[in-house]
Amino acid sequence: MQSHLLAAAVLATTTVLAGCMHPTRAQHDIDHGWAVYGRADATVRGVDPEVGPEQLPRFVDSGTRVVLTGTVDQVCRTMGCWLDIAGKSGETVRVMNRDHGFFIPRNARGRTVHAIGFVTERELSVEMLKHLAEDAGKAQAEIDAITAPQKTVLFIADAVILPAGGLDAPAAPPVASEDGAQ
Repeated sequence: MQSHLLAAAVLATTTVLAGCMHPTRAQHDIDHGWAVYGRADATVRGVDPEVGPEQLPRFVDSGTRVVLTGTVDQVCRTMGCWLDIAGKSGETVRVMNRDHGFFIPRNARGRTVHAIGFVTERELSVEMLKHLAEDAGKAQAEIDAITAPQKTVLFIADAVILPAGGLDAPAAPPVASEDGAQ
């Protein structure tokens, strides 16, 4: 008898908890037609933290999948392989598309955005910093002023979600030649 009561209690608890699982704002927007770049696995409130750039430091190298929300501040002008997302306080974070696996429209500046992924801290080389500055359209004097590597918090995105409509098609990925060169 007790085992039947225990089983019924477990089933009731599981049913109640499953009923309380609500989608994150990003998932809601995906379900309502927003464009997805990359691979967006379903996100759930209470499981996947929903944060702005200001709250990212506590998730650095934690292994926790995070839903980042803000406004697109900058986009890579070359391919759309990275973007900067600004929060309500104006703080920004660089979002890199995982393994250059997808690109976002280069005219996405100013739009509300969600990114799903992981937060890490990395040291970027002088060469990489200069490359990113060139992709951002910085003046040559600013690029030349980069002389030391820099530790920075990066968001590595598995997916970027933007409102549909009015966006250019993303850049096509480079095609490898028969000898493996791009």
